[in-house]
Amino acid sequence: MTGRVSSLLGALVLALVVGSATAHAAPAAPSGPPIEINAILSLTGNAAFAGSTEAVTLKIVEDQVNAAGGIGGRPVHFNVLDDATNPQLDVQLANGLVSKGVPLFLGPNIPAGCLAVGPIIDKNGPLGVCLNPFVHPAAGSYQFAPFSDSYEVARANVRYFRDKGWTRIAMINATDGTGQDADAAFAYALKLPENRNVVLVGQEHYGAGDVSVTAQLARLKAQNPQAIISYNTGLPFGTVLRGMRDLGMDIPVATGGGNMSYAQMQQYASILPSIMLFGGQISFAPGDVGPGPIHDLQMAYVRALKKFGKKPEVGYGVMWDPAHLAVETMRHIGPAGDTAAARAYLAQLHSWVGINGVYDFKSYPQRGLDVNSVLMLQWNAKTQTFEGAGRRGGAIR
Repeated sequence: MTGRVSSLLGALVLALVVGSATAHAAPAAPSGPPIEINAILSLTGNAAFAGSTEAVTLKIVEDQVNAAGGIGGRPVHFNVLDDATNPQLDVQLANGLVSKGVPLFLGPNIPAGCLAVGPIIDKNGPLGVCLNPFVHPAAGSYQFAPFSDSYEVARANVRYFRDKGWTRIAMINATDGTGQDADAAFAYALKLPENRNVVLVGQEHYGAGDVSVTAQLARLKAQNPQAIISYNTGLPFGTVLRGMRDLGMDIPVATGGGNMSYAQMQQYASILPSIMLFGGQISFAPGDVGPGPIHDLQMAYVRALKKFGKKPEVGYGVMWDPAHLAVETMRHIGPAGDTAAARAYLAQLHSWVGINGVYDFKSYPQRGLDVNSVLMLQWNAKTQTFEGAGRRGGAIR
């Protein structure tokens, strides 16, 4: 399929499911047995704040796909499996899907889960869509992660700091998989020639289950940093914020887009720094990209969420495009399609427009997006909203 056809088809699918296409007659209601698309998400456990939101996204997409006629006249159903934020359970669930012979599935949404599932599906499938940028699927494998790579997120983050004049940087990450990947990603970004004037004045680590990081932060504070990086999500990130408050460290803090949850911001309201930044995808600030196809789809996405009483945040933005990519893939291969056909279709897809950018899996294998789909965002405590803090790729305004 050519890039132009892929683009038109991808845009059409999104337009249909969000109700932005003008129809002369209501589509016939889908009938027959549903086409099931499985998703492994963390509905309980430490990552439930993200997984539960992603599950709501699937319900919204399911309802609207079916309102538009389903897939080939049959209804679609997203079957959500809870991994309880446990990589061992991810392995069990993935093996179960392998035994069922499903062509594809979405998830997991935690890095450790995707890393655990990778070896199971890498060579023979089914096609797995990891929902986290901190995982790097093997080239040519059956695992995809349709987001800008965490290394590109780090690159955009450092560029933003550099252009703001914040050149003395400190970093504190947990010793878990996410923290280790953040360490490596920022080490890469800081070594780029354009960042030669940005200095990492201190780096500390802590256990994801630690209840205090005061000692580590005190050492960083002594180095007089202008900003701090901490890319763990959920409770571990909250531990860092509490430590900074206790030490009077009110300097800009940058973290991953995984912390862009309204519930989390409300929970941490008393310990947030004056400048709270996030390295995320462009859909996390809908409409910020300016006029064009991406903007139009983002606005349709916002309208779709509003109908269900929701507003954009990380879980919806993370799941929206992957869910539509799964629908589009199933639409292409048909109910009888196998995992090899699913992978072949997604691997060659390019010029496919989504709310996070224009996907090109030929140029960016396993991911589809590059640094231009990264946006630095900021929490606005006055309006209680997330907003774009710069331009695509980490540039400042």
